[in-house]
Amino acid sequence: MQNFKRALVALDLSDVDQSVLQFIGQHAKGLGIQKLYLLHIIPDFAMPKQADVAFQQKFSPDIPVDERVRKRLEDALRDAFGGEPSVEWEIEVREGKPYEKLLHWIKVKQIDLLVVGKKIVSEGSGITAKRVARNAGCSVLFVPKVKTAKTQQVVVPNDFSEHSAKAMQAAVHLSRQIGGVPVHSLHVVDLPPEDYYNRAEPGQGYRGLLMESAKKAGRDFLKQQRLRDEDIVEAYRENFTNSAARQIIEYANEQENALLVMGAKSHSPFETFLFGSVTEKLAESVADQPLLILR
Repeated sequence: MQNFKRALVALDLSDVDQSVLQFIGQHAKGLGIQKLYLLHIIPDFAMPKQADVAFQQKFSPDIPVDERVRKRLEDALRDAFGGEPSVEWEIEVREGKPYEKLLHWIKVKQIDLLVVGKKIVSEGSGITAKRVARNAGCSVLFVPKVKTAKTQQVVVPNDFSEHSAKAMQAAVHLSRQIGGVPVHSLHVVDLPPEDYYNRAEPGQGYRGLLMESAKKAGRDFLKQQRLRDEDIVEAYRENFTNSAARQIIEYANEQENALLVMGAKSHSPFETFLFGSVTEKLAESVADQPLLILR
């Protein structure tokens, strides 16, 4: 697995920040983080042109906003790590358009991993999970507000592609780093229209053949990736709802304290229009589990 040597954590001073920082505190070593940047972007609110000096003095704080934010983030970081962080760190407080500044700092700092809360900035910022997943240019970790930062299961949506292979290897490596938690290989079996004629006989007919074929492909995939049976929990779901993302989320919800890990796929605009993107749908829809999207 690649190590995410340089990680950027985007924080918006909401209640999700605590979950984000605690998750990083728990997983920094496992993710291979060496340098951690904490970034808060202050929306660029211009002072009214007609405001006089007295007006500005009345509403100017004794301590500059950026200094107060920096102190708040510094305290939150140390609290999440239980003291002085084990990695090198910097705090950046900047003004501007949040989405543009976020992409700018990813490039400037040559970031390997972007970490964001599921709700990262106030409404109207232009930052959405789907937009970040598509355009960040690096791996992205989405962290929602969770009860615990510990990971007890890792779930990898697996379509037996090279992207899934990358995600599976990363998941196994991370599992070993955090104590050997179970890694689930989840394959969603799509059902063609013919399935409607076989629903009266579960496991028989065309559906049965599809499931049997999927399980054989799964075994061949694990063998090709040199993954041991004891390292992987194989899981297969039939896609009755015609939504792979929904099936993945439902399975993840059934696992205690799960982390979702998947590889990003490149789609042409035409392919995205026709089929959508499971990765983007997961980024938008996952509400209870952290989601790591690998590039």
